[in-house]
This record gives sequence, structure tokens and C-alpha cells, in this order.
Amino acid sequence: MTRQIATNRVLWFFAALAVLLAASSVVVVDEGEQVVIARLGEPVRVANRFRAGGPSGAGVVFKLPFIEQAIHLDRGLKGYSAGNQKVRSGDAQDLLVDADVTYRIIDPVRLVNRLGSPERLDGELGSLVGVILGGRLSPLSAAEIALPGSGGAAPLLRADLDSRTRALGVQVVDFRIGRVMPGDAALQLAYDIMQGRHLREADEVAARQIASARQTRAQVAAETAGIMQASAGKDPEFYDFWRALRSYTYVFENPDPKNPPSIVIPPGSSYLRHFNGQ
Repeated sequence: MTRQIATNRVLWFFAALAVLLAASSVVVVDEGEQVVIARLGEPVRVANRFRAGGPSGAGVVFKLPFIEQAIHLDRGLKGYSAGNQKVRSGDAQDLLVDADVTYRIIDPVRLVNRLGSPERLDGELGSLVGVILGGRLSPLSAAEIALPGSGGAAPLLRADLDSRTRALGVQVVDFRIGRVMPGDAALQLAYDIMQGRHLREADEVAARQIASARQTRAQVAAETAGIMQASAGKDPEFYDFWRALRSYTYVFENPDPKNPPSIVIPPGSSYLRHFNGQ
């Protein structure tokens, strides 16, 4: 009985090992990818390699388990965006430029030999895009760079990048300049200018309002004086009363708490006749 159990364990072990070897030796290749089979790190063959107009090689491929590995790469078009690339224009403007690149891997073996892994491709593209943007756009003015196609520079940028990425097994299909913005220093300068303009406009509005208020007060005072002068001729006694009331208000309206005003007037003064019922 014990021998039978030991025999069954050995059979189960070899069955599991066979399943593991079979699973590690089969690679499923989708239509949208190409697979490089590398043996001990060296590419030996490619499944479903891209060929313009060629048939699809998708399906099941075999490899040696544990000795060969499958490296999956995209077969179709891929996009890469490089944002906020610093460029100094020909008229000494610091700009931030966004670039969009469309590419295809046409030589997967070369890419694996150069980079080892497709995950490193974006980093290489970012470095190359920064170099060619600086080289091609630096002679142009900021206004030319901001134009659609950057004043005709886009085809030259695509050709420059394509010539450099061919060494990586990559074909650049399209290159576009996206957003173009002033750099941090230029944005701060523009903000300072706008803030200064806003403050000047606010001062001008306040000055106009003060001048308008003064003009209105002067006009009202003139109209009031005219009315009072006209009234004085019709009723001199009321005008004398109004003048006495105004002078009293002027003296005692806003007294100084420390030094309150006082008036010393004889009882028979004409100044008080209006307040004595006379």
C-alpha cells in the first residue's frame, strides 16, 4: 500500500512537470502583436513580424521551456506624447512645446538588441524629441513656432526623428506640434504686467469717481447757495435763522472730546435771538 502511494506521487509529479513544460513551451501570438523569441537573451526568431501588406502570422508558436523567452511588442501604430518640452525661440522666448509622435516597430530584433525591452522605448523617444525640437525650432520666432505645423517645421521634425529611430528598429510615421505655451518666466512676466495694468486701471477708475463726487458736491453746493440767496430776498428773517442754525451746527456737530468747543455770548446777543423765541 505504501509502495502504491509512493508510485502515485511520482506519477503525479511527472504529470505536473509535463503540464508545466508544455505550458511554458507554448506562446499565443495575437494579430496586433509581434513576438521575439530570445534564447538566453539573444533573439533567434520573430513570430508575426510586421510586413506592409504581408499576411498575419498570429497563432500558436513553440519555444524551448526555460531556455527561450517570448518578448511581446506591438505590431500596429503606436502613439507617444512628449509634453512640456523646453524650447528657446530665435527671438529669445522661452516656450513649452507639446509634441505627438506616431510610430511603428518595423525591426523588433534590432529594438530588442538595442534596448533589451520595449518598455524603454518611450524614454528613448522622449530624449530624441527634446533634441530635435531644440535643433529645428530654435532658429524660428515664437510666433512661427505657434503656427500650425510650426511654420513648415513639422515634416523636417518627422524626418529628423525617423532617421534617429531607425537605429532602434522604429519607423516614425507622423510628428505633430501640439500646444505651445510661454515658459514659467514668461508666464510670470505676463502675470506681473497684467496685474500692474489692473492696478493702474483701478486707480484711474477711483480717481474718476473721486473727481465725479467732488464735481457733484460742488454742483449741489452751488445750487444750494443759489436757492438760499433767492430765498433770502423773499424771506430775510428765515434766512437769518438758517445762517444761525448752520453756524451752530458747524461748531458743535463734531466736537473734539478732549477740547470741546464753547461760545461765550452775552445774553442780549443777536446771535441767540432765534433760540430765545425772539
